[in-house]
Amino acid sequence: MTTVTAVLLSWERRANMPRIIDAIRNQTVSTEIWLINNGGFDHFDADRLIAIPWNAGEWARYVFAGRVETEYVMFQDDDFLMTDDGFLADAIAAHTRHCPDHILCVSGRVIGHEPPFYNRDVFNGFCHVPKGHFQLFRTGLARRARIPNHPSASDIQWALDTGNGEARHWVDATLRSRMTELERYGVGYEFRPDHYQERERVVEQWLQERVYV
Repeated sequence: MTTVTAVLLSWERRANMPRIIDAIRNQTVSTEIWLINNGGFDHFDADRLIAIPWNAGEWARYVFAGRVETEYVMFQDDDFLMTDDGFLADAIAAHTRHCPDHILCVSGRVIGHEPPFYNRDVFNGFCHVPKGHFQLFRTGLARRARIPNHPSASDIQWALDTGNGEARHWVDATLRSRMTELERYGVGYEFRPDHYQERERVVEQWLQERVYV
């Protein structure tokens, strides 16, 4: 029985995708792979190809996460790689132990209710905003959450909505040590000069809408 659906994104890092998919296939947990290929039609042996002719960004994965039928959904960026076959099984165990109703991740941020709003990194413990390197959650969370609409900071909207603005998502340092970074090819939102200023504005706006600030 398939337990997890991996919803992956590909954009200008196509050389990394075969290694990422092989690592997921080798996990001891049965996993179905959905590949959202932004601007391309390469299949990479995924179980389901979602080909988008333009770069829809990370936003697309939130749309499709709610359509998954397995118990769990996982996200993984296309510049990170699991390094052992038991990673996903241990991630499920950690999720059950620490945050069964929220998101397990390997790095994250906490937010503040005054500047700087997009505050500091968390390497182990609870956070407000999981980063996209790796995330695992129950499918029901995706079905309950509203689909975020920001073109480049939808992860912040998603995380704050699903955590109701609280630090409820768990960062697992042990799992982070079992992932390795792959070539980034100079692609990513963080390469934009105003990346962190934009994320600061998105957090502030989310808080203002809910009368936190």
